Amino acid sequence: MIGYDPFIPYTDWSALDFAAAPWRMLERFGNLILRRRRTEDIPKVLELMRRVYQPPHGPEAIWRQDAMAQHERRFREGQLMMLDPTGCVVADSTAVVLPRELALRPHTWSEATDRGTLATHDPEGDVFYGVDIAVDPAFQGQGLARRLYEARMTVARRMGCRWFAAGARIPGYHLLADLLSPSAYVAEVVKGTLFDPTLTKQLRLGFTVLFMLPNYLKDVECCDHAVLIAKPVF
Repeated sequence: MIGYDPFIPYTDWSALDFAAAPWRMLERFGNLILRRRRTEDIPKVLELMRRVYQPPHGPEAIWRQDAMAQHERRFREGQLMMLDPTGCVVADSTAVVLPRELALRPHTWSEATDRGTLATHDPEGDVFYGVDIAVDPAFQGQGLARRLYEARMTVARRMGCRWFAAGARIPGYHLLADLLSPSAYVAEVVKGTLFDPTLTKQLRLGFTVLFMLPNYLKDVECCDHAVLIAKPVF
């Protein structure tokens, strides 16, 4: 189990005014800055998404700009990003708070996020739901995703959520789709006999697989499948 140390040295989130202090730092990670996403960051986040989701992913893998514009209005605390010293976005994460009746039952990505708009956000919900996380290929393997997960866990705790859940991609599945069913593939990943580039790392962060999410999202690498993962918020 990973230890989650608070990363924000403030007790009142509402006091953080990034419009007045646009480079106010939440945390340093090496020479990178971790902070909330702002509306003016959207073009740079879209550039990041294009670097991450190259073919065989189609354009549907990239956020719609109009959808992203709604994220800050609906749940600004849950949208976190990391920038290098030049201001380039090298990692980004999106989240929403949902009621367990939606988050912890079978669903699709579109149902959980209202087609990416986060209109499903419920401040009274008890599940912090990870919608998306993206790390620049040039920075992968350096712990950025892990740090974003830790930061999101801190937000979840501050929001009073009981669970952190997500629809986990299984991008290695397409390589074995002719040999294994999605559930059989996931079972092997959970046992540790197969390595999945995404799910294996999430399991190492303490997440547990709950059940399969068929037709979760159009995704050629995952053959449209995902798995619901969750862990308690301490």
